[in-house]
Amino acid sequence: MGIKWDRVFENEQRQFDRMTEAEKFIYFLLLQFNSPYGWGKENPESSDCSGAVCLALLAATGHFIRTTADDLYKRVFTAQRPSPDGIRAAFFVDGKTGAASHVAGLVGDGVVLNSQEGGARVRSLDFLSAWFWNRGSSTAIRGLDRAALVRLSHEGSRYDVDPELRRYMEIAL
Repeated sequence: MGIKWDRVFENEQRQFDRMTEAEKFIYFLLLQFNSPYGWGKENPESSDCSGAVCLALLAATGHFIRTTADDLYKRVFTAQRPSPDGIRAAFFVDGKTGAASHVAGLVGDGVVLNSQEGGARVRSLDFLSAWFWNRGSSTAIRGLDRAALVRLSHEGSRYDVDPELRRYMEIAL
């Protein structure tokens, strides 16, 4: 017995087309589950923390940015009281500098896709928050500021784009 992958992916496409942006964001985060960590990468095969979130944003909204966790925190995910049904991310903010050193996309209440050394894993937010707290960081849950995302995507990417991304997305980079 074998899997008919073409049929599976036809069904996936139909399901994806019916999803909200927030559902697409979660879907693309989860597609990265178990992929290896890749510093500076943002594709389904390998990504770093901010790359995983930037890839999911692109898939969900059609707007591409490639930036750091801190930049996402300060310029893109600025809604202090995020809607539970909107696109959300958890930021781990250094207590001394105020800079976000890490980001993980929320895939449910209290659950994130965390891309770190060792690969992309689904983790409880409580577990990650405790881990970062022990290293001097607090946790901030933020919602997407869509207007900021659109504006920044038109400004262009701050960092070199992963060349492998073109294999997965129909975008002009």
